[in-house]
This record gives sequence, structure tokens and C-alpha cells, in this order.
Amino acid sequence: MRRIMRAGPRFLIMLMCTLGITAPAGARSTGAMLDECARIGKSFFRDGQARTDMQYNGQRVDGTHAINGDIFLETRKASFACSFERGGRRMVEFVAEGRPQNAYLPGGGGDTSGRNLVQVTGVAAGDVLNVRSGPGTNYPIVGALSNGSSVYRLRCEGQGRARWCEIEMRSDMRERGWVNAHYLQSGAAVQQPSPPPAGQGGTTTERVRFESGTSGAELNGSLKPGASRRYLLRASKGQDLRVRLDARGPEFYYQIFNPDGSFLLDQMRSDQAYRGQLWQSGDHVVEVINRSGRTQSYRVNFRVR
Repeated sequence: MRRIMRAGPRFLIMLMCTLGITAPAGARSTGAMLDECARIGKSFFRDGQARTDMQYNGQRVDGTHAINGDIFLETRKASFACSFERGGRRMVEFVAEGRPQNAYLPGGGGDTSGRNLVQVTGVAAGDVLNVRSGPGTNYPIVGALSNGSSVYRLRCEGQGRARWCEIEMRSDMRERGWVNAHYLQSGAAVQQPSPPPAGQGGTTTERVRFESGTSGAELNGSLKPGASRRYLLRASKGQDLRVRLDARGPEFYYQIFNPDGSFLLDQMRSDQAYRGQLWQSGDHVVEVINRSGRTQSYRVNFRVR
């Protein structure tokens, strides 16, 4: 059986030169397209120092150039793809995590408003900003954010008299949703946990300890209105963390912070469990928050492997 060899982009370029085949006038080099696709991939995955492995896959029937890439992050490998127009000078599609991410195209596509880090502001004390599955109040609620939460704004669009923005959480899961643009403020810095509303509750801290020979713990507690409890959990980079919060009420939330104070997981409702790989070593903080108007009990389960 004959072995079929796959030609790489450099071999194809050398072959074209040998045969006297030239690219169309003004066409961009394959290397330049590979470099730009890698740069956009690093921007999307927020790791400018990550190693990438790029592959030029030739031109499609419609003339567009196809490029695939892998990026090696601290905790995982991810894949992405780029398409360039016939001349190779303009990227026309960027695909990552299974769907087009054209807000990241150079020059944008429509009104992307950039991919800026913004801060939630203007939410009433003790209240939350609902995150919805689409741009409008007719879409289901998929999450909630409190004052001071920082998220990435991807793009915005008008809906009637209101303006809605698609956001991305600053978590390893990169959850997405839509919020009213009125509550987003540009120029936000990385936020630390905000205290409960004045005159309500308070914040306590508790160290999580695993019994010898185990990798998990389950703790019970109760919180007054507006109060929060911060659980300190020592874990190492590369380990897998699981958190499940069971609360007797709909207004319980939790958020997770890395040892350096940055968000691992922005505020999440109690009915959504978390599982993810850690990328720092040290004391991680899991903060449980009662945003209801009455004292409520809860149970929280931790697993580290």
C-alpha cells in the first residue's frame, strides 16, 4: 500500500516557486495568515504567552483560506480555526469552542463594542442584575451579578428603547449571557469581594479541612439577610475543584476567587454546580452569599482531586 504524505504549508510554497506558480497580485503570504490566526486565538483565550500549533489547510472551493490551530493553555489544550478571504488579507471568520466568535475579528463585525473588561454598577443594595440567555427581558434568566462584578463585554445591540450587551464571565467555564447595558461601566479594574449592604449581615471566614484519607468535605450553615461566609480551601495548580451549594431558598449565590484575589468563578446561583481545573496554588476562597430578605440555611460540598 502506498503511503500518502500530507504536504505542509512551507513545502507547498517551495513547490509553487519551483513550478513557477505565483500567488495572485496583492495576495498575503501563508505565514502572515498563520501568525494573525495565532494572535487572535491567544486574544480569545486570554493567554498571550501560550504556545500554538498552526496548520494551513489550503483554499476551499469558494476561494477562502482555511487555517486550524491548537493552543496549549496552563490547564488544557483548545482548538480554533480561521478563514481568510481569497486574497488572504482579511479574516472573515474565527471559530472557537464550537461556534463562530466573530466579535474577535480584526476590525470587528458589526457593533462589538470591543472586548472590554467592564464593571457592574447601579444595582440597588441587596439586589442583583439578572443575566439572560438573549438580549431582552423575554429571555430566561441564566445567572445573576452583583454590584462590582467584573465581566467581559463582547458586543451590544439595541432592543426597542433599551440596549443589551453580551457578556462573558471571568471564570474557567467562560459562561455567557446578556444584560442591560445601563448597568455596565467601562474601565473597570479586577474587583475584590464587595461587602454586604450596609446595615445587613456581615462576612465571616472559615477554613475547610478534609479528614485524613478523604478528598472532600460537606459543611452546613445558615446566613442572615445580606450576610456571606468565605471558605478558605487550600489546593494546588492542576487539581480539579468541585463545589455544590444546596440552599433552602432561591436567593443564594456563590463565587470563587483564586489565591491572588482574581475571579475563578463570578457569582453563580446555588442551583448550578461548579467543576474546573485550578491554575494557581494556595488558598482559594469560596464565598457563599444570602441575598434574600430572611435568614436561610444551606449545605455546601467541596471536592478536590
